[in-house]
Amino acid sequence: MMVRILSVLPTVTGVLCALILLISLVGIPLPESEMEIPMIPCGGTGFEDCPVGMTQNDLDFPLAFGLLDLDLEITWEAVSDTWLGMVDASAADACPPDDNGMTDCQPDDFEYLAGGPESEGSFTAAVKPGAVRFVTGGNEGSLNMGTQKVHVGGQAGLHIVIELLLGLMAAVLLMSAFEMAFPFSARRKSD
Repeated sequence: MMVRILSVLPTVTGVLCALILLISLVGIPLPESEMEIPMIPCGGTGFEDCPVGMTQNDLDFPLAFGLLDLDLEITWEAVSDTWLGMVDASAADACPPDDNGMTDCQPDDFEYLAGGPESEGSFTAAVKPGAVRFVTGGNEGSLNMGTQKVHVGGQAGLHIVIELLLGLMAAVLLMSAFEMAFPFSARRKSD
């Protein structure tokens, strides 16, 4: 009788693991944020080249982000005039931004982790541990200056390996709890 009462603990723990797994599989939507970024002209009088702007500081994702499956969804308003991309922070070594955030590099001087000149108003970036920066520029022939709104949202869950471990733990705990409550040897004797 006491063993049946004690089977409640692995049952509750197994159900909790299964619930966390289910939430991770469905995904947790991230709150959407909005920011304004400058629009950079490309071509025309005084702008023969296509300069690229870069964020001044690195955006660091700590090692713990390796346990997550995090996808950022980035969209912007001036689709026909501008592009946006994400690059490794080491790009600032070859193309450092000045005090205004402008670099001396052209769009094809960067290796993009997500987005870039071919992105058409949006891109999804899988977040991994490390440091990144965002770059932006104007599409060919764009003369618009000013600012535009960029929307950042996304979805988070656990990494697939963590999900598999949670699923395995839930199954083992629930089977153990069932065996504790209704032992196989007792079922065999009743047959």
